[in-house]
Amino acid sequence: MSAPWQPGEEVFHPAYGRGRVIRLIRGGRYLLVLFEGRRVLSQVSAHELAGPSRPMLVPARAAKGWVPRRDSPPPPRISVEALLPRGVSGEHQAMQVLEALRVGVAPRHMVELYTVGREREMALVDADLDQVPGGGAARVFLGDYGAGKTHMLECIEERALRRNLLVARVTLDGGEVAASHPRRVYRALVQNLAYPDRIDRPGLEPLLEAACEKNLDRWLRRGSPRHHHYLSPALAYFRELRDPQKDRPLREPLLDWLEGHPTVSNTELDPALRQATGLRGQRLYALQDHRTLAHLYAYLLGGVSVLARDLGYAGLAVLFDEAEFYSLLSGQGREFANLLFGYYAAAALGPEKVAFDVHSAARGGHLIHRSFPPIFDPVQGIYCVFAMTEDPVGLQALQAILGEEHFTRLTPLDLAHFQELCRRVLELYRRTYPAFTAADQVERPMGEVVFQGVERGVFENPRQVLKFVVELLDYSRLCRDGIPEYVRELRGHLTA
Repeated sequence: MSAPWQPGEEVFHPAYGRGRVIRLIRGGRYLLVLFEGRRVLSQVSAHELAGPSRPMLVPARAAKGWVPRRDSPPPPRISVEALLPRGVSGEHQAMQVLEALRVGVAPRHMVELYTVGREREMALVDADLDQVPGGGAARVFLGDYGAGKTHMLECIEERALRRNLLVARVTLDGGEVAASHPRRVYRALVQNLAYPDRIDRPGLEPLLEAACEKNLDRWLRRGSPRHHHYLSPALAYFRELRDPQKDRPLREPLLDWLEGHPTVSNTELDPALRQATGLRGQRLYALQDHRTLAHLYAYLLGGVSVLARDLGYAGLAVLFDEAEFYSLLSGQGREFANLLFGYYAAAALGPEKVAFDVHSAARGGHLIHRSFPPIFDPVQGIYCVFAMTEDPVGLQALQAILGEEHFTRLTPLDLAHFQELCRRVLELYRRTYPAFTAADQVERPMGEVVFQGVERGVFENPRQVLKFVVELLDYSRLCRDGIPEYVRELRGHLTA
């Protein structure tokens, strides 16, 4: 059998033509390839490629981070019944979770149900969250594709919301939300801003509404330590636009401007707001898409966190997923991404605890923009988390900013972890379908099939395992007589 493709090898793709392998991802099952005539890397499946001495076929291999470790302690058993409320409400909630798992979506509630092998990591997260009220914290989670980095961020989000923090999570990419474009990253963060007490209302509007209800005058006084060059005028105008129905034509553009919407101009919005409200002395500054403005958006998020703390929240968690897309940026793009990572890490830990000089680092924009400090308040209460593969390029960038104590590698999952996942889904399934008795019949073969799939790389992450288990149980419930043949076919497919 052929070994995985290696970086530097020449390959051929039937649609893209000739190219060169740049990096292996997902345990070698996918690759980033630079094809002739293209300036951007393409992600392709390994079996789609051929080389000078290779056929267009590469066998499946287990992803890193999924290697069986039989010497690890068994995962703790969690009772699904204990997590669900009694009666009809519990049955309805169990059905909701199953419906989410059927489509491969991790439900935001009951995160403990589908989390295994993360006791060490969550203990570190709890310790980090303990540091937030007195200043802030930062963490980098490392793991290969399929090791569960995105799920780790989902766990952190749930834990942070439970700790009364606001949470802003963004998935970086190589294009629209690249780390080299700070306004786009900021916009994605604040549009997804989640509240512990307003689950169905993301964004900045609930924060401004709460500030108006509490009447935080010190945020409106010029010269006050709480006066913020962006949030303060927004609050002043928002307070005058009391009626969301009557004032909707200006209320929505104001929110769009503050959230970094590219189509809203401050030069047009500012005079319209002054005329409508009668306020004088307020000014809306531009929120530009220049790549040199990372300090400005760090200043904005610092203000959001401090305002949240003044309203009774514990602070703000800022979560970056897919930080490895740093490696897809050009040389200059990486320089701008370094600024974003550096300013955000400093906003969380404080300038004195990062190897990034916020005072001498590059700042762009007009003179007024360059005068705004990247750190709004000495104690901002921000928890900044980056999740990324151990790509040497992106890892080196963060290591130049944060100390080694902030880096954590995800614990590999083993057979026992996946057996525990299957057991929990079975328990959930029994709660939803109490008349279904075939679950006992498929429990053992299901665990064996799942483990074979993990070893061979058929399943790329625990979420796919959960989806498969629910599908197998659905088939068993609806086609009970076909269970033995179905399991034999699955085993044959996995061992072929």
